[in-house]
Parts: sequence; C-alpha cells; structure tokens
Amino acid sequence: MKPGIYKAASRIKRNILGWLQTAAASVVVHWILKGSASFDSSGIKDIKPPFIVLGNHTSFLDPALVQCAIAEYPCYFLTTNFYFRQRVIGSILRLCGAIPKIQFLPDVRSTRGALAAIARGDVVGIFPEGRRSIDGSCCDIPESVARFIKKMKVPVVAVKTNGGYLAWPRWSAFWRRGRVETVAGQILSPADIDVLDAGQIYSIVCQALTYNDYDWNRLARNRYSHQRAAEKLQLILHQCPRCSAEQSMRSKGRELYCSACGNAAIVDEYGFLEPADPTCVVFADPVKWTAWQREYMSEQVHDKKFLIQALVTELRVADKFYGSFRSCGCGYVSLRQEGLFFHGRVDGEAADLFFPIERLPTISTEFEYDFEVCDDKHAWWIFLGEEQQTVRLESAISLLYQLNTGKC
Repeated sequence: MKPGIYKAASRIKRNILGWLQTAAASVVVHWILKGSASFDSSGIKDIKPPFIVLGNHTSFLDPALVQCAIAEYPCYFLTTNFYFRQRVIGSILRLCGAIPKIQFLPDVRSTRGALAAIARGDVVGIFPEGRRSIDGSCCDIPESVARFIKKMKVPVVAVKTNGGYLAWPRWSAFWRRGRVETVAGQILSPADIDVLDAGQIYSIVCQALTYNDYDWNRLARNRYSHQRAAEKLQLILHQCPRCSAEQSMRSKGRELYCSACGNAAIVDEYGFLEPADPTCVVFADPVKWTAWQREYMSEQVHDKKFLIQALVTELRVADKFYGSFRSCGCGYVSLRQEGLFFHGRVDGEAADLFFPIERLPTISTEFEYDFEVCDDKHAWWIFLGEEQQTVRLESAISLLYQLNTGKC
C-alpha cells in the first residue's frame, strides 16, 4: 500500500474509532449518573488539536467525563500498563489508541506514544496524579508533568471534576447517584510554555487540578446517598481515632466501626462522617481521617528500627512491560527504611527481592489484598494475607520516599 493511501486509511480508522469512543463516553456518563452530570466547555471553544488534556483523577468515570468535556475530539489517554496485560481490556485499550504507562516510574514508551499522537494532530490525555484519588483529595502531582509539557510545546487544557469521588469512591464497588460538575479550560498556550520555566508551569498545573471533594460539597450540599455507603471504607480508613488500633476498622451498611473498642461513624447522605453516638470519636471526612493516619505513620517511619511485615500468600511475575502474569511463589514482605524486601520462594527455589525506597515513590494498588511493584526487568504482583496491610504499606512507602528524597 502506498504511504499516502496508508496514512489516509489510518486517519479514517482513527476517526471512526474516535467517534465510537466519544459516543461510548456519553453513554457511560448518562447511564451511571442519570443526567446529574454537568459540563462547562466554554473555556476551550476556540482550541483545536493537537493539544494536551490534563484531568484530576477523582474516580473510574474520569476518562468518560474528560472525553465528554472535549466533545468531538477523541482523546488518547496515558493508561496504566497493568490494564494492557488483561486480554479483553487490553484489546479495547489498544483499539482506542490508549498509550501504556508504568505507574509512578519513567516509561519512555509513554513519551514516544504521546509524541506520535501530537505529531498526528491528535489529543493526548493525562491524569498527572497517576491514580484515582484515595480519599477524595488530590494525590501528589509529579514535577515531571511540567517537563513533559515543555517537550510537547502544544496548548494545555485542564479538565477539572468536582463530585466524581463522592459519586464513585475509590474504595467502593458501586457508585452513588449525585451531582458531578466538570469544567474544561485552557491553562497554557505554546507562547506561555516558551517563556515559563518548568517550576512555573508546575505551579499552574497544580493550581488548575488541585481539589477536595468534601470541601467542595460543604458548600454545594449535593446528596450521594446509598444504603451501603460505608461498605469497604475500611480499605483506606483502617485505624481507630479513639483507641488508635490499626487494622481494626470494619464496615456494614452506612456504618464504619472499630472491632477493638466499638467506636463508630455513620456516612450521611452528603458523604460526610458523623459519630454514631456521643461517645464516638471520628473525623468529619476521609481526607481528615487519612491525614491523621498519615501523621501517625510519619512518626513511625522516622524510627531507624521501623518495620512492617506481611504474609505473601501468592507472588506473580511478568515482564516489566509486556505479557500476562504467572504465579511463581509465596513468602512475606518486610518494609524498612531502606526499602521493600521479599523473602520466600520463586519458582520453587528460595529467593530474596529488594526494591530500594529511592526508586519506589509508592505502590500500585486497589487497597484490597494486592499491589504491584517493578524492578529493572520484571513486574511483581504481590497478594497479602491481610486486607488492610496494603493501605499501611502504601502510606509508609510514600512517606519513606519523601524522607529519602528530601521532599517531606
């Protein structure tokens, strides 16, 4: 096939898939939110591709919300490499032109894929937080996003969503019907990018994307009621504010309670936490609760004898970039100030693995029993024996990384 014909055919294919993608996004948003989503795209009415879209990552709904906000232009999202390993989801992502990216680590493939999309005149979508919000507030945004913008030299659009976390919290298996507001606006032009340094660009990005759904809803007062509103909230709120017991929180229906002392919180119709009775001690929302847990953990990680140990019921391994995982062993993990250790058996033989903290900003996890980490050659999928150990490990690892790199 002649190069010109091939390019034309590729463009037609992308246009068809792009139309299907935008239509699917609209269907998903309407199906889940039942007309309770609003969009303000007046800030990008004059902008044309190529450009970069930055979104805050409040929930599973964000890719669909971003796609709806930029309307007819299909967006090629940087997407965690983990999903590309799954047969069905991976095939859909490749068909839609999604760009694989290893979470929290440099991945030259993602830069090349983004450059190629921009060169074609397309739109590249990025969630700089690198993961969905843990507690309803903004996760850390890496400074590398500013260097990426400098490299691309195209307009930058911010799509900010409020209410997305309250509609579908990170820890919940189901969504709640409630108001979700999405606003799109240009925050940087090529001329701005030329004259601003990376630090100035980074400040603009953070200002545009930083959010706290609970602070927003204190004024908005939108309802996100559900009869099982608290179930699985213990995946992120594992420690009791009254007795300080860790891994003690449990949930049922609307109630989050401590199995050690009986302290309990009720999730109200607005998503906030209220004491179950006057003797209970709780925080008003998960953002404040996780901040307290993190402060408690911060005191521990400064101790040179700091240690978290957890049973590993199964270890799986895959190539760092490609292919599916296979089961290969079991053992236990130990987190110390210098890094994360695995001790156990791999492919039937005794083995030790080490992930130095300076190369481990955090872990990729859904905060249940498992998490993923990478070394130079492999991706390791680690399944723990205790559910709430993942949130403790994630908090401690991120704090140790900040301590090690001087960012705390």
